[in-house]
Amino acid sequence: MVATRQCVWLMIFSFLLHLAGYYVLFHKIEPFLYYFYLTAWWSYIFFIDAILAMKTKRFLILNRCLPFLIVISCGFWCLFEIINIRLQNWFYVNLPEKMFYRYTGYFLAYGTVIPAIYVTKEFIRAILGEIRMKPFHVKNYAFYSMLLGIITFLFTWFFPDYFFPLTWIFLALMLDGYNYRRGYASFMRDFEEGHATQFVATILSGLVCGLLWEAWNYLSVSKWVYSVPFLEDVKIFEMPVPGYIGFLVFGLETMTFVSLLDGIKSYKSSIPIIALISILFSALSFTLIDRYTVFSCAPEIKDIAFIGKEKLNYFKLIGVRTSFGINIDLLSLQEREDLKLLHLKGLGLQKFLKLKGQGIQNIGDLSKLDDTALSKILDEDNMRRVRLYIKAARNAVNSR
Repeated sequence: MVATRQCVWLMIFSFLLHLAGYYVLFHKIEPFLYYFYLTAWWSYIFFIDAILAMKTKRFLILNRCLPFLIVISCGFWCLFEIINIRLQNWFYVNLPEKMFYRYTGYFLAYGTVIPAIYVTKEFIRAILGEIRMKPFHVKNYAFYSMLLGIITFLFTWFFPDYFFPLTWIFLALMLDGYNYRRGYASFMRDFEEGHATQFVATILSGLVCGLLWEAWNYLSVSKWVYSVPFLEDVKIFEMPVPGYIGFLVFGLETMTFVSLLDGIKSYKSSIPIIALISILFSALSFTLIDRYTVFSCAPEIKDIAFIGKEKLNYFKLIGVRTSFGINIDLLSLQEREDLKLLHLKGLGLQKFLKLKGQGIQNIGDLSKLDDTALSKILDEDNMRRVRLYIKAARNAVNSR
């Protein structure tokens, strides 16, 4: 049993941790500023869990199962990272150069996915109360749901430019059908019994978490950037507007997986095996993410050559580790232009040096390039990524 006092202290701690994340971010305190996304999410998760525990007298997330849940959540999200290597719909910029910091970030960030959806769903469900509906039954639901899930996955994999949205529904179809067949909790079983609360709370939790994901990612230094086919222009934060529909069904995808876990956990011996598989799969995924999805790392101060030596020594003396800790007010006009180009949508030092080597001196020069020219300079085959940088440069020029 959890005492009310514990819940109150956890809420206070979560609130202060959340504020600390913003303080570190806006004051450019390294290396912690690269983990703003983590502090934002974990403080949110603990805060909502504390609110729920005020009523239920038990923590949903903050208990002895938390390490297991983080491991499983990480492995769960890594499935979508592997699929994204085929889709190339998002990429990462400004990640820490050192592998330990980068992999810690992957693990703790991906580890928030299931806890975030789970606590948000339970919080919304508590607010909604009971939602009844007219019961209905789909004959041979399990078979057709799993079959449709497999078909949608195959379409996604073999025709990614056209069927990439199906990424966010195929697993829900497969798992809900399987859960239904095995007698585990499933949305279709709820519908047969005339209950809609879990379904409504789940899709709303996906939308709420989606908005928070995008808002906190937008503020972060280390972040992801979308390069989605046909949807490169109209965005809220970094996400194309139609993409927010995907968060609704991603909530379903996540909770069908949780239902599967709850069913499997009745077999105690399976838990260590599931955790081991998740760890191994995550480790493999991290190396593939580094190779295919990471576009740039945060430039370390020791590798920056366009700033005067005396200034660099001063920055090092006061503890600046990367280009994001540099006080731009201390730079000359040309140094500022170089720094802006280096930071443009997470361009990174390697890409920056390639541009400089081809006579591109500033963002204005970059804005005048066409897709083909920039693709050759950066040695980047993904033209969607190339167009993002040209558009970012032109927007920066037009906003001056």
